[in-house]
Amino acid sequence: MPTIRIIPIGFESLGVRSMCTFVETQDVRVLVDAGVALGPRFGKLPHPKEYRARNQCRAKIREYAAKADVIVVSHYHNDHHTPNYTETVYVGCSAEESELIYKDKVVLAKDIRNSINFSQRRRGWMFQQFVKRIGGKVEVGDGKTFEYGATKVKISQPVPHGGEESELGWVVMTTVESRGSKFVHASDVQGPISRSTTRTILKEKPDSLILGGPPIYLEGIKVDKATIRKGLENAAEIASKVPMVIFEHHPLRSEDWRDRSKNVFDVGSEMHHTVTTAAEYAGERLQLLEAVRPRLYEEEPPSEAFLKWSKLKREKQRTQIPPIEA
Repeated sequence: MPTIRIIPIGFESLGVRSMCTFVETQDVRVLVDAGVALGPRFGKLPHPKEYRARNQCRAKIREYAAKADVIVVSHYHNDHHTPNYTETVYVGCSAEESELIYKDKVVLAKDIRNSINFSQRRRGWMFQQFVKRIGGKVEVGDGKTFEYGATKVKISQPVPHGGEESELGWVVMTTVESRGSKFVHASDVQGPISRSTTRTILKEKPDSLILGGPPIYLEGIKVDKATIRKGLENAAEIASKVPMVIFEHHPLRSEDWRDRSKNVFDVGSEMHHTVTTAAEYAGERLQLLEAVRPRLYEEEPPSEAFLKWSKLKREKQRTQIPPIEA
């Protein structure tokens, strides 16, 4: 086994909103961001293929949670942890699902008292209370290092969820260091857009990195062009200095993401570094399902049962499993 083994569980390149990753060393097994979701786009509910991908991802999260010694929660957005309430339209979560993941686990969690916005503080409090009730142990991770044999799991100080003044709050990054190798998992840094976050990542000098890129799909809607450009420039700088970068998450919600991110890949290649997606890293085929949702509806029309479910009032939808073929 390599010093640090990285197994992508759920990512946009695998058809879902997620950055769930299993990290294994000789000393400890860590599951980072054990969540998955789908998102509203194009005035359409997710296509049945997206629901199937979500179901597959949820099964893998349960499988790897059972193997994990430690679970990290970078922040409390629903694609980065599994809440303990029932919601079937986008998140596919329930108390039972959450218990299967977190029961009796050590959870290194984003602090809910500092560097957090109101909505995440509320979600985080509810989540942490639930984890404690099912026998889990919640440790505030922010700025702390946890040692397991010859492995260190370091949780960063909070960094912005995007730009310095982001209304989306803050996240923590995870560094796993073992026997001379170092891996960093940077959820939702959105590029990074922030120069201070870029410096923090580069200061770690990782051998490998999972990097959440900028939200290209929101350009001109919620994010201006200059901000997206800044995120891509910082990602390219990182690709020039880190030997292996898995570039993922928000960019892949745009169908033209590869063209828009071309410089990130080109700069990495010039330095003989690897820049790739989670699917390609795992040897799997890319499935950019959300980005092509309108085309999926045209080319693979859903069943009558699915369409009937899609027309229910949202309150009923949220408690009924979407009827999709296996």
